[in-house]
Amino acid sequence: MSITTIAPPAVVTGAARAPLPYGLFSVLSPREAGMTADRWENGVTFEALTCEPVMGIGQPQCDPEETVGLPKTLDAAGNEIGAASPFTVYGHFSCAPVGWTPEAAQGRASAHLLAREEARVEQALWTGDLGNTPNLVTDVTVLAGGAALPLGSGIAALENWLATSYGSLGVIHVTRAAALELLRDGYIEARNGRLETVLGTPVVAGAGYDGSGPTAPGEGQAWAYATPALFGYRSEVFTSSSLAGDLLDRGVNTLYAVAERTYLLGFDPCGHAGVILEGGGALVDEEVR
Repeated sequence: MSITTIAPPAVVTGAARAPLPYGLFSVLSPREAGMTADRWENGVTFEALTCEPVMGIGQPQCDPEETVGLPKTLDAAGNEIGAASPFTVYGHFSCAPVGWTPEAAQGRASAHLLAREEARVEQALWTGDLGNTPNLVTDVTVLAGGAALPLGSGIAALENWLATSYGSLGVIHVTRAAALELLRDGYIEARNGRLETVLGTPVVAGAGYDGSGPTAPGEGQAWAYATPALFGYRSEVFTSSSLAGDLLDRGVNTLYAVAERTYLLGFDPCGHAGVILEGGGALVDEEVR
């Protein structure tokens, strides 16, 4: 009886990872390490313009007391003070040390971070689950008394809140499921690599946005939020260790690698608003078949 030798499966390169379109980084370009002298790693405070509207004066009259808007009101236009705290996201890799060099393991950890960090940053911004402030679910102004609104009415409510409470170009945040329905119905459009409402307000459809809020949305519903314009910082990528022996756990004969990066995200302290969208939640069956 002859024995046929069969070679093991060949190791090839799989499909390259591409970032999801229209996520947080489509509207936010973090200030990279080395590009600024700001010391932000322990959190920041910042001065922002007042969130109050400007005032007005009517046509002058002979008697100043008859002129609308006089005397001028000058007691509500000081600086607003905002604050933001940092958080860290990391990618990782582990394997048996046979066939893997520490450098290759570290490369896999770094690739893992780069492929999934945007979604993890989005999750932190939405939920505050890393203790980071500000975030979307905390200290939010709830619109419509917490009642769910149809898609168009919900986006209109957020646009109106931005106009009246912020008065500048802000950002609307929705789940990807909600974004798909809003695109279908013509309430938002894809323009120049990002999503915008028909009024031109940027929209983030985050893979890390889970639709949660200060109250649990109903089946097929999801929260959406409006915030002032965003700013942010991020560090360079930090790796596990420059010493190859530090990556090997000899007790279990496993090679480990970690790649991490620190972020800080903030927006003007004019508050932010949230509304429940009817039809904005994805119905997901997580059973593996």
